[in-house]
Amino acid sequence: MAKKFLTVEKSTNVNKKLINLFEIGLKTEQLSLSLSIGRFSAKDIVANFNIPSFTKSMVDGFAVVSSDTKGASSGNPIPLKVVGKLRIGEEFNRKLTKNNAVFVPTGGVVPYGADAVVMIEHTEETAKEIFVMKEVHKGENLIKVGDDFQKGETIVRRGERITPNRIAALRAFGFKNIEVFHKIKIGIFSTGDELVESGNLPFGKIYDTNEYTIFAEALNANFSPVMYGIVKDDKLKIKSMLQRVLSENDVAIMSGGTSKGTFDFTVSVINELGKPGVQIHGLHLSPGKPTVFGVVDKKLIVGLSGNPLASFLVFRKIVIPLIYEKCGLKVDRKKITAVLSENLPSRKGREEFVMGKLFIRNNSQFVKPVFSESAFISPLIKSDGIIAIPLMSEGYKKNEKVIFELW
Repeated sequence: MAKKFLTVEKSTNVNKKLINLFEIGLKTEQLSLSLSIGRFSAKDIVANFNIPSFTKSMVDGFAVVSSDTKGASSGNPIPLKVVGKLRIGEEFNRKLTKNNAVFVPTGGVVPYGADAVVMIEHTEETAKEIFVMKEVHKGENLIKVGDDFQKGETIVRRGERITPNRIAALRAFGFKNIEVFHKIKIGIFSTGDELVESGNLPFGKIYDTNEYTIFAEALNANFSPVMYGIVKDDKLKIKSMLQRVLSENDVAIMSGGTSKGTFDFTVSVINELGKPGVQIHGLHLSPGKPTVFGVVDKKLIVGLSGNPLASFLVFRKIVIPLIYEKCGLKVDRKKITAVLSENLPSRKGREEFVMGKLFIRNNSQFVKPVFSESAFISPLIKSDGIIAIPLMSEGYKKNEKVIFELW
């Protein structure tokens, strides 16, 4: 009798079951900031000074003691002596005292002693003085020391992806090099006698899409993927390829051969390669029910469905988050709230991923479900993202709000 493998009831149990069984030895390297885009920070990076490090003017105007301007208006201009004019980056060399003013440009250093800036438009200037025609209050038109960043504040956390906005913040502190994790190596291959790599397509055959799709999504996840090609439905050949992929990568991903057909060898091959072998065979998930997870000599093996839609969604929604959690990396995906344009039924007792098309109606975001079979490819082109239906839900009703994860 064939061995009965664990079928998990929900995808979150995948992580609980596997997280301590496999290892990924993440090494780190120093990279220039300009080359670090997309990589993951290997440590918390902390602000080593305040930004701004000086009180900064928000406008072109005159730095003043705010109490000197009390009651100022166009009908009651108040004169102040101009004791200096600063250029951007220059510092006033003494404390500003009452009844005096110093010109400062936008972004310029506000002199010590000043507590506000009068916009130049609200003054009239003569040779040696200005007339203030609008009262300003303490703190008006200036940015205080540390208003942007406080010394000791975390700029980027360990495991966060380096994005253009984070590079802007890092560069503001003068960083030119940062420590990032090496990319995780993912080996990918497809199995199936029906698959063709290129050239004319014989009747009954299909081009291998899964390997390319998983490769592309692995790149998006900032892994280092390698494609190993197509392996025919031959147990020895599949076993040999899987051994090679395991020896050269941190994680092995194969598609096809996960159901219960005569030529589906994934489960037996994994178990023959080493301990502890297959840990999960089957998810209460649609699409992606026949997914296989195994571990051999502390390395993770994932057997994805041969159906393109199922393999892509399981890799994106389950495999990548599993690897990220193991390595302490942060999943960073854009999600929005949208209104369903029609009923979205689901069978209670399974999770379900349904793709949707986003559109705007009456200034509100709506999503229209894109129904399909797991073997289809067109929904990936015709949709903008995914709606996840929980395990015990019977779906959502028209006009109900849902969380929509954008591609």
